[in-house]
Order: sequence, then structure tokens, then C-alpha cells
Amino acid sequence: MTAVLPTTELSDAPARRRSPSEWARCSAALVGVAGLAVTQPVLDVFGRNPEFFVAGRYGRREIVLFALAVALVPAAVAVGTTTVAWLAHPALGATAYGAALAGFGALFALVVLNALEVDVVWQAVAAALAVAALLVWLDRTRRPVRSMLSYLAVGNVVFVLLFLFASPTAELVAGTTVPGAEGVAAPVLGGPVVVLVLDEFPLTTILRPDGTIDEARYPNMARLAAGSTWFRNASSLHPLTKVSVPSILTGTVGEKGDLPTSHDHPRSYLTLFGDRYPINTYEAVTDMLPPGLGGDDVRGAISTALRDGSIVYGHQVLPGELADELPSIDHSWGGFGDDMGPSGPGAADPPDQTVVGDDGYGRWHSLDPLDRSPSGQAAALAQAVSKVGAGPSVNFVHVAFPHYPWVLTPWGTSLTQFPHDLADDPQDSRYEFLSVLRYQLHALQVGAADVAVGQMIDRLRSVGAWDDALVVVTSDHGTSLTAPDFGRTLTEANREEVLRIPLFVKAPGQVSGEVRDEPALTIDVLPSIVDLLDVRTGWRFDGHSLFDGSRPTRAPKVDDDLAPALDVAAGHARDVPGEGWEGLVSTGASGDLVGTPLGDLALGRPSDLSWTADDRPLFASLPTDDGRVPYLLTGSVASGDDEPPEVLVAVNGTVAGSMGAFSASDGGGRTFFALLGPFFVDGANIVEAYEVERTPLGPLLHRLADA
Repeated sequence: MTAVLPTTELSDAPARRRSPSEWARCSAALVGVAGLAVTQPVLDVFGRNPEFFVAGRYGRREIVLFALAVALVPAAVAVGTTTVAWLAHPALGATAYGAALAGFGALFALVVLNALEVDVVWQAVAAALAVAALLVWLDRTRRPVRSMLSYLAVGNVVFVLLFLFASPTAELVAGTTVPGAEGVAAPVLGGPVVVLVLDEFPLTTILRPDGTIDEARYPNMARLAAGSTWFRNASSLHPLTKVSVPSILTGTVGEKGDLPTSHDHPRSYLTLFGDRYPINTYEAVTDMLPPGLGGDDVRGAISTALRDGSIVYGHQVLPGELADELPSIDHSWGGFGDDMGPSGPGAADPPDQTVVGDDGYGRWHSLDPLDRSPSGQAAALAQAVSKVGAGPSVNFVHVAFPHYPWVLTPWGTSLTQFPHDLADDPQDSRYEFLSVLRYQLHALQVGAADVAVGQMIDRLRSVGAWDDALVVVTSDHGTSLTAPDFGRTLTEANREEVLRIPLFVKAPGQVSGEVRDEPALTIDVLPSIVDLLDVRTGWRFDGHSLFDGSRPTRAPKVDDDLAPALDVAAGHARDVPGEGWEGLVSTGASGDLVGTPLGDLALGRPSDLSWTADDRPLFASLPTDDGRVPYLLTGSVASGDDEPPEVLVAVNGTVAGSMGAFSASDGGGRTFFALLGPFFVDGANIVEAYEVERTPLGPLLHRLADA
């Protein structure tokens, strides 16, 4: 009779445990348990979220390698370690096998507990250890369990096959073709086509109350209008970038849940001409250019995908506060290990703050933090424009600019300070001052965008491309700068600023400007391009051409009449009544004194107050090495518990602005903000503060001592 091997400790039968069949059985068990503990939870998440691979620009090869690495690497490490230990000594091999089995068992238990929302760390760890111990005991004492564990190896293979062939991500692996320009007949282009989409740019910022462009602050917008068709009554259908930019490029509204990618929007301005002309793009947020059609076809690195996969897996297994120590996965489709937070006054927050599962901003988050800053976006715009030549080409630039935070000026410099707390509470004593300051800072950054538009016009003229070019300049949406409904959360009170946008279209050969006030929408941009270039296509558009006499297909979400927008512009003009950039800071009771030399004003005895400026060390040499100037000055006034009287700030002997938004300081006195006009010079600067006394003979100024 054949003896039956006892089912006790693995080390009780070293000869058998070292046999090839037993090694294979144990290896298969480790592969199977690794499949349950690692492969299935990871590939399930990423299989249901193809957006991760689209946003990260991962190709078919990277997706397959990702799946194989997830399925094979953990199991291979366990099998390899166990094999080496077995070769060294049977007992050591048995210990290594038991430890690996227990480890995978604990991970599997943690995944299940996490799904059941067991967040108490000690409870989750205790339960996971109990499951691990039970699994090892069953493997050592129950032959059916040992057999079942070895059969689980097939499951690891099944998980990979389901991911590659039956999940939503399988469409990417299959390599679904992008329609591109099939069915399109286009004549030969005579010059470049340039579509520039700015971000968070309401039309009302550049309007005077009479409906004209404020050329004193925005001369290049006025210059653009003088040579193009200005659709003064244009608006967006949506306040989110991920929806509005694709609508511009496709002429369609899109489906709910669509991502701003070529996968979800295969027919667009960027595929209209196929590969017949050079394509030059910069997309800060969207990913609308199909791989291989043009541009920098940079693919995501498999190492980055695996790093992100490990972070996601960490969130699947670690309970409670342990998971909180991992990088957040709440606001992007990748780059979880990167530094995504603001970094100083020039760092940008995401264009639209949403949560994972409804994001679509993976491309934005993948940018370096400096590239996401307003100065980085302005530089990206300049670089993209520099690539446009005289010959035919297809050009698309979308930059998150003049998007918040507003730190740039029209003079090529940036602020040294930025007030991230802009007092949203109307009960805050600083509310009125900071509400106006919000608009002032925004207007300065729009001035920087105006300069960039001027540089684009100059570039096209210098290379001889302007006359034959088709140029579109617009924005994806606006933002509200009017109290109390600030920002882009749409209300009946703020939709004129949130949705009404600039739209300029210069047709090839156009030499004079035209202003038109019929309603226009972002979905009308591509049909208008198709019409102006005489492109024949069977594509379906939700919009219509603004140049062929056709009627709109959709009603705008703003008033049909321009009057409400002019009311908004009039409101800003009341808050900031002065002309030009000096006029922008001429607010408050003494706003009329901004720009006045101190020599023209009466000076009295020194004030009893003293003051200090946070940026005082910088005054000796401006701009700073990184191009910053303290146009927004912060500091404190030693005035006891009382709010200081009216205080002006003078720069190099000229009144440059007034203090406001006073609040109690921890060190005594009151802190302040002061927005200053363009009175700084390169090099050393003299910055002084003056208390204003109103007398029958006029204002009398008393200088504050330097604290």
C-alpha cells in the first residue's frame, strides 16, 4: 500500500516539499492569492477608468505592460523569494512560503475591509492578521484548500484577460481608430489658421459702459477688433473648461461624462484637415489632438503608470488615517505623486476644482507647478505663437490665462504678494475693499493677456501671415467679479460675467473691423471656420456659421440683449472710475490724488502713526530676480485697536494708491492691503505712507514713521 503523506508542517516532508511538483503547487498558490490580493482590485479600478490612460497619454503597449506588471511582479517576487529560500534549506523555504501566503492574505482582507468602509486602523489590522493566520493554517492542514489555492493561478490570468478585452479600457487596447478627416473636402489653405482660447475671461472686463473696448487698458483687444469681426454678444454654454473647450473645437454640445480628449471627441478642428498641414498645438487642459496626427506625440512612461497604480492600491488597502498619509487621488487622473499644490503667489489652482471620477484634468495636473502658474501659461502662449509661420498650418492654443490667481501685470512683472483670502463674507469689515481689489487684480492680469494678444498679432504680421490668416480669439468662459456671487458657480445674478465672453474672428483677407450684436455661441466657432474656409464636410454640428446668414440652433444662456452686460461694465466703472492703469487704483476717498506728485500737495507735521511693509527689503532693487514687484503691498500700521484713518502710499514721490482692508494684527495695530499704480522703477525705490487730513484748504498729508 502507498503511504499517505501527513498534512502537517511543510518542513515535515522536506523531500516532497523540494520536489518540482510541490514547488509548482506552492508557486501556483502564490500566483493565485496574489491575483486576489493585488491583480483583481488594481485592474478592476483601472479597467473601469480608461480616462487614466487617456489623460496620461498611455498607448496600447503601455497599457498591456501595466496589466502584466500588476499581475506578474508581486507574484514573481513572492515565488522567487520562496524558491531561493527552498534551495537554501527546506525549513527556510516553508517559512518563506508561509510568510508570502500570509502577506497576500492580509492584503486581500484589507481590500475587502476597505470596501466595507472599516476605517478604524486597529480593527482592520487585527482582522487582516486573523485572516492571514487562518489562510496559512488551512493551507497546512486542509488538502482541499491547498488544491483550491493552486487553481486560483488561473484566476490571475483571467483578471488580465478581462482587463485587456472586456473592460472599458479594452477599447484603448483594441486601438479604436480616430475618424480624423474622412468625408472632408477642403481647399488649399492660403495661410495659417490660428485659434486662441483664453481662460476665465469675461467680456465685461474689457468693456466700457458704452459698449466699446477700453483701449486705454486693453489697446491690443481694440486693435484686434479693428481688423476682425467682433461678436459682442457671444457666450459660452458651460462654465467648465473640460466642457467648453471641446465645444469650441467640435461645434457640438457633447454628451454628459465626455472627457476633453480625442477619444471622446474624434471629430474636431484638430482633425478637420487630417495630416495635410503642420499642426501646432498647446493644450493646457484638454487632449484633443489624436496621437500620431501632429504635435509632440509624447507617450506616458510605464514607470509613472505603475507609480500611480501603487498609490491607488495603497488607498485600497490602507485604513483610515494611514491612507491619509498617501498622495491625494481626489483631483486628477494621474500624477498622484507630484506636487500639485500652489507654490507661492504665482502658482495656479486647477482650472476647475472637481473630484476623481468626474475630473478630466489629468493633463493639467501632469504639468510642472511652474508651468501651471500664470507666468508659465503666458510663456506657453508666447512659445506656441512663435511657431506660427507664413505658410499654411493648423494652430490651436488654449492656456489657463488670465485665469485666477491674478498675479501678472501688463508691464511684464508679477506681484510679490497675493491675497488668497479675499473675504467672501459680506459681514467681514474688509469685504467692500477686497471686492473691488478682486476686480482690480483680475483687470491687471487681463492686461497681461492683452499684451500677449498684441504679441500674437505682431508675430503674424512680422512673418507676413496676417493678411491670409484666419484668426479666432475667444475664451472658454468667464468668471464673476461682482459681489456677492463671485467665481463660476452659476446664478441668475452672475451669468453675464460667467458666460459672456470675447469672440473675435478675422477672416482671410479681412482688413477692416465689424461689430455684430446677434447672439453667438462657442459651438458656432467651428462651423464658422468651415464656412470661411469653404470646407465641405458631412459632420454634424450643434452650432451654425456666423457668416452664412443661417439662424442660431440654440438659445444662449445669457440675455439676448447686450444691456445686462453693459450694466455690469457700468458697475465696475463706478467702483473704479479712473482711466488707464493709474485710474484702476484710484479708488477710495482719496482716489483722485493717485498720480499726484507729493510736491503738489501740502505736507504737515509727521503723523503719530508708524507703519511697516512686508516687502520693504525688496525696495532697494526692483524687479526681483524672478521679475516680481510689490504692486500689491501688504504690511501693518501701528494704530492701537482702532482702524487707521485714511492712509495713502507714495512711490518715488508720487501718490500711488491707498491702504484698505484693515484687520487686527497679532502683533498689535492693523494689517492692510494697498494696490499701487505703475510708479516703481528699476533699481532702488522710495516707498512712503501718509495720513490724510481733510481741511478747508484741501488735503493735508502727514508722513507715517517707519516702524
